[in-house]
Amino acid sequence: MFSRHRKRIILAAVLFLQLLLVAYQVRQDRDIPLIRRGTVFLVTPVQKTFNLVFDGVAGFWYGYVDLRSARRENQELSRELDHLRLEHLRLQNQAEQAKRLQVLLELKGETPSESVAAQVISFGASQNAHLLILDRGRDAGLHPDMPVIVPEGIIGKILHVFPSAAQVLLLTETESGVAVLLENSRVHGVLKGRNPELCVLLYVSNDEEVAVGDRLFTSGEDRIYPKGLPVGVVVEVRRGETFQEILVRPFAKLNRLEEVLVLVEKVDVEPSAGDKVAELPDEAPAESRVASP
Repeated sequence: MFSRHRKRIILAAVLFLQLLLVAYQVRQDRDIPLIRRGTVFLVTPVQKTFNLVFDGVAGFWYGYVDLRSARRENQELSRELDHLRLEHLRLQNQAEQAKRLQVLLELKGETPSESVAAQVISFGASQNAHLLILDRGRDAGLHPDMPVIVPEGIIGKILHVFPSAAQVLLLTETESGVAVLLENSRVHGVLKGRNPELCVLLYVSNDEEVAVGDRLFTSGEDRIYPKGLPVGVVVEVRRGETFQEILVRPFAKLNRLEEVLVLVEKVDVEPSAGDKVAELPDEAPAESRVASP
């Protein structure tokens, strides 16, 4: 019998269940249907879990994106900072160069000889000496044996000349030589290169009074350097058999040269009558008497 009336029984059961639910909702005096409440009750935990997972993933993603953005911005700021640092160094170097050029320009105005300003572009070497290379040459009127100076004093002379460059033999090289005199005693001698930092003053007899701190200037007798240019200061004095061995440190910092002045006009200067000349030995070669290496 149930099998024959199964559909009708099921339909009646469903209708009866609906009537019960309606009656329960009316009795509870609520506007929310029971089915909806059940659905919300079942779906809410799932939705909360989904929201938590979604918020976590979204937070991780946006945090990752923000981190990448912050890292990219940090890299851009670092590059900009490096660029600003380089620009600051460039401007600082230009300011220092401007100061050096101003001092060199003042020296050029005070020097009676005609001169050419040049920039040091590199250091070179020949078979016997280290050479300074300038960015001016024959095209600028430079020739061998022209003196090269800086505001502190002389640094050497032109050795070789090329169309747009020139090599300078520094006065500390053993191949160089300068006729000099001591400021106080007016004793003359020949300054030869000893090493990259010092020179030695030759042919000053043991009878002459020479002290550490005495300053040397060009005497003009070598027909290369005008008279009166600062050269260096005595740093050590030792007595020898006949002549003193006098070590001299140049005034100019020869390892820090950047801009120099080349005197293109030679000035022949005769020593004054009051100057006291150091006696040279008869066996000394002629080139030692007038320092013309």
